[in-house]
Amino acid sequence: MVAPVHAQPSLHVDLAAIPGQARVIVRLSGPDAARFLQGLLSADIDHLRPGEAIPAALLTVKGKVISELLVLREGDGFVLAIPADVAEAVIGDLDRHIIMDDVTLAAEPGVGITLLWPAGALADEAPAGVTRVATSHPAPGELLIGPQEALTAALGAHPRGSAADFDARRVEAGAPAWGRELRAGFFPPEVGFVGAVSYDKGCYRGQEPLARIHARGQVNRVMVRVRAPAAPEAGGGALRAEGREEAGEWTTWTEDPAGGVIGLAIVHRSLAHPGARLACGAIAVEVTSAALGDDPGLSQKKGSATVQLGRRS
Repeated sequence: MVAPVHAQPSLHVDLAAIPGQARVIVRLSGPDAARFLQGLLSADIDHLRPGEAIPAALLTVKGKVISELLVLREGDGFVLAIPADVAEAVIGDLDRHIIMDDVTLAAEPGVGITLLWPAGALADEAPAGVTRVATSHPAPGELLIGPQEALTAALGAHPRGSAADFDARRVEAGAPAWGRELRAGFFPPEVGFVGAVSYDKGCYRGQEPLARIHARGQVNRVMVRVRAPAAPEAGGGALRAEGREEAGEWTTWTEDPAGGVIGLAIVHRSLAHPGARLACGAIAVEVTSAALGDDPGLSQKKGSATVQLGRRS
């Protein structure tokens, strides 16, 4: 098992050093910035508070993911942290929708972004030019955003984590990562990302298909935790189950301190329960959780309209 959050040492990772996790920082300003984002992104931007970052998705009209984003409020404007591999396409998409809106969109090169956990581990005030915000994505902790030299100075006394530490943190939290679980062409609840979706705010692109899914409470694929005695070969994570040759995909794996490996997988809903037996090649894989970041639907909905990442309401 992964050590509980309170037992883990303070660690930080430069997202640009984690494969697939580099980000491009984009700033939006202007009197229409909030309304503009509210009409395009899946999250409820109006509920975003200073000092926190919320995950959101940019969707197709059919409700499928184009990209995930981290959204931060900055005064009257916003900061978007966009996966670097799709940043050009996302910026172009946003720019094409600025028609009659009084919005300025500007990429900011040379800005670093670091994830520190647990949140609050950095006791000192952030140096000039560095923004600190609490986050649940891409894993629970605190984001520090600013010039790389300033980040290095602020975090010099804190141990640097590895890609394996980052993955262990995500597995524990049930947090999907871009390019792993979270990819273009999937509905957010298929990949553990329903925490980035608001069902109560007004219309936005892709909202209607997600509302239909929410009404019936069913997608065929969901994210789960898994464990196994060994990791798959590099690049090979296809899963099968008895009677189902295409059971899903093992998307993240990292060493389990108790032995073997733990990870995250996208599997058929019928297999999303503890004890389900899968196989990845010759490796026996066991599901250890129910669906994570799934949409339970209106019939089971309780409390907030937005489901926390990695959990079910």
